[in-house]
This record gives sequence, structure tokens and C-alpha cells, in this order.
Amino acid sequence: MAGVARRIATPTLLVVMLVGFALLVGCAVALGELLELAERADGSTAIDSSITSWVVAHRTPALTTAARLFSTLGSQAVLIPLTAIVTVALLGRRRFVLAGLLLAVWGGAIGLYSLTKQFVHRMRPPAEIWLTDVGRTTSFPSGHATQSLATFLALVVVGAVWLPNARWPARAVAVALAIAVGWSRVYLGVHWATDVGAGWLIAAAWLTIVIWLARAAHSILEPPRGEPAV
Repeated sequence: MAGVARRIATPTLLVVMLVGFALLVGCAVALGELLELAERADGSTAIDSSITSWVVAHRTPALTTAARLFSTLGSQAVLIPLTAIVTVALLGRRRFVLAGLLLAVWGGAIGLYSLTKQFVHRMRPPAEIWLTDVGRTTSFPSGHATQSLATFLALVVVGAVWLPNARWPARAVAVALAIAVGWSRVYLGVHWATDVGAGWLIAAAWLTIVIWLARAAHSILEPPRGEPAV
């Protein structure tokens, strides 16, 4: 019976994940299109313009150094090797559901913001205020904000395998780091604040979907005793 349930449930879970991904892309694109109604000629809204102007006016060498550091922490240069190392460690412990969760959250977050950018062509802030080069890519949503929040929180979930009692402090640290990454993108002048906020919303929604599906897979696949709840 367990084998039959597995054959039936695994494709179903994958289909649900794909449907959830597609719906989330649609919602993200719709959010970007709605945001256009409030945009000015330069791509900002009134609140974006006020926040960016204030941040640029209060730049300091110390804050610039911190912003560059946090921006790097939320980049694929850090997230790719970090995700790979943790995934290999999970597979070595036969924590297949948790390894799949981490990869799905990380890869899905990248796919979500990449696809959304293909449909929502929002202008970035003026290049003269940039403190880092981002090329000719579009602004909505912030990829750093999306991937950092999703991946950091996913790492906390799977990290409970080794440090179950540190879950809540780790969540607080993960959220704080994600907020710092989002702030850094506005500070560096390459994103509007609403790009960052949208990235956080997308990440939170995707993480919720994947965790729900991982819990379903966890109960179906019946992992070894001692596997922590996801």
C-alpha cells in the first residue's frame, strides 16, 4: 500500500508544485502591472522616490561597505555554494525530502523572479546613483530580496536536522539578514523599495507552498524515525 501511495502521490505533489509556481508567477506579474498604474516617468512611485532620495542623502562610507557586504550575502555567489553544501550533507544523511525542499525553494525563487522580469519591464533607479553595476536588467522584483529570504528561511528549516533547538533564533537571524539584503539593494541605488517588498512577498508565498508540499511528501514517504518536521 505504501508503494501504491508513493506512485500516486509523488506525481500529484509535483503537479501541485508546478501549478502553484505558475499561479505565483501570474500573481507577481499582475502585481507588477498594477504597480505601473502608480509609476512616474522614471519608474518610481511617490513612496519609492521619497525612500530612495532619503537613503542616497544619508550615505556614508561605513554604510556603503555594509551594503556591499549584505548584497554579496544575498547573491548567487554565496547562495549557490551554500545550498550545494547543505544539500550534499542532507543527501548523505538520507534526508531526501529536506534536500528536495531546499533545492525547490532556492531554484523556484530564481525561476519566479526571472520569469516575472520577462513580463514586467520596470525601469531601475537612475544609473547616476548606482553604487554597483547591474547592467541592463529590469527592476521588478528584486532578485536578491526574493532569493535571499526564501533560501535563508529554507536553510533554517533544513538546519533543524542538526540544531533543532536553534530553530526560532535562526529564523530571526535569517529574516534580519534578508531585510539587510533588501535594504542594501535600495541603498546601492539599483532597486526601488517596492521591488524589494514584492520580492519578499513572492519568496514568502513560494516558501509556504513548498513547505506544505514537503510536509505532505514527508508523511507519504515515511522517512526514518527522528526526521524533524518541516
